[in-house]
Amino acid sequence: MKYGGLNLVLFVCFSIGICDSLSSVMVIFDSSNSLHRDMTYHPEQPERISATIKELRDFVINSKDKGNLLELVDVAEAKSAALDGTPYDNYSYDSFLHEPFSDAELEHARKILLKTHKGDLVTRIEESCKSAKERRIREGKDALGHMGHLDPDTFLTTETYAVCLRATAAWIKAVDVASKNRRPVMALTRPPGHHATSDSSNGFCIFNFAAATAVHVLDQDADYRVSILDWDVHYGQGVADIIQHFPNARYVSIHQTPAFPYMGESFRVSGANQNILTIPIQPETSWTCGYKDAFYKALDFISKDGEWSPDVVIVCAGYDALDSDDLASCSLQANDYGEMSKLLQQHLERTMVPNKRQPALILGLEGGYQLSNYAGGGNLQQAIVKTLEALI
Repeated sequence: MKYGGLNLVLFVCFSIGICDSLSSVMVIFDSSNSLHRDMTYHPEQPERISATIKELRDFVINSKDKGNLLELVDVAEAKSAALDGTPYDNYSYDSFLHEPFSDAELEHARKILLKTHKGDLVTRIEESCKSAKERRIREGKDALGHMGHLDPDTFLTTETYAVCLRATAAWIKAVDVASKNRRPVMALTRPPGHHATSDSSNGFCIFNFAAATAVHVLDQDADYRVSILDWDVHYGQGVADIIQHFPNARYVSIHQTPAFPYMGESFRVSGANQNILTIPIQPETSWTCGYKDAFYKALDFISKDGEWSPDVVIVCAGYDALDSDDLASCSLQANDYGEMSKLLQQHLERTMVPNKRQPALILGLEGGYQLSNYAGGGNLQQAIVKTLEALI
C-alpha cells in the first residue's frame, strides 16, 4: 500500500517511546464527524477535518525531518462507512492509527459534560437525537437525518450528540496524554465549542469542549491550575461564562470587535474570580500591526512569574483570524500561527517554576473555515500544519 511503510515507521517509533523525547505531537480526530452536517452549505462543514487530515498526511510524507514525529489517531467508532452508507473516502487508513473510545471513556465524557453544563442542556440534546433517530428507523428511513436548527447558525442531526460526545472524549484524551507524556496534543474535532455557555448552545457550538476539559482536569486534582488561551477570532463567551466560577482556572481571549457574539469589547479582567481577560482587536489587525502585542499580553496572563503557574494549558485554536477567512476581518497569515505556537512554548519554558514540570499543552480546534488552496496568506489546513510543526 502507498503509505503502509510510513505508517509502520510511525507505529514503531511511538510504540518504543523514542519520539516522546523528540517533542512528538499527537493529533486526535474523528473521521465520522461528517454525521454532523447541515442539509445545505454551511461553513462549519466536515471538509474542515478531512482537508486538514490530508494536509497533515502530506506533511508526514514529505517532511523528512519532522514528519515522523507527528502521530494521527482516529477515534471514530468504525472506519468503514457512515450510518447513511457513505464511505469515509476522504481518509486513508494506511496513514494513521484507529483507536475508538471505550464505553467507559464515553461515559466519563458524558459525566464531565453534565458537570460543565447546567440544567438539562446535555440530556435534552442527547434525548432529542436519540428519539429522532429511533423515529426515523421506525418509519423506514435512514438513521441519519437533519433535525433543524437551535438558532440560525447552529444545526442538529440525529448523530450530533454522538459526534459531540466523541469530541469531548477526544479533548479529554488529549489532555490526559499530554499530562502523562508531556507531549503536545491536538484534538482536531468539530463542531467548535467555545461559544456554548453553561446552559445554551449557540454560534455553531453544541457543548463547550475547552471548559469540559478544564473541569476534567480540576476534577482529578482540585489543586491544579489550568490556563485557557483562545486565539479564535471570536470571543468565546461560553468558556468565560463557565470558567469564571473556577478560581484555579484562567481564560484569555484575543478577538475581533465588533463581531459575534458582540461581547468582550473592552480590554479588562473580569469574572467571579477575576480570572477572565478579554483582549479586543480591531478589524484588519495583522501580526506586526497589533496582534503580536496582544498575544504577549495574553501570554503574560496564562503564565506569569510569581503570580500564576499553570499545570495545564489549553488552546482554543481557531483559525478564522486568517486574512483569507470570510467570517471575520483580521489579517493573520498561516505562518503567524507557527510563530504563535513557538512563542507560547518559549513563554511556558521561561516562566516555569523551578523543580516543577512544564505545563501539559493541548490544542483543540475551534473556528477556521477557509479551505481553498488558492487562499492568499494560507488556509485553515496550512495554518494548522504551521501550528503543529512549530511544536515539534
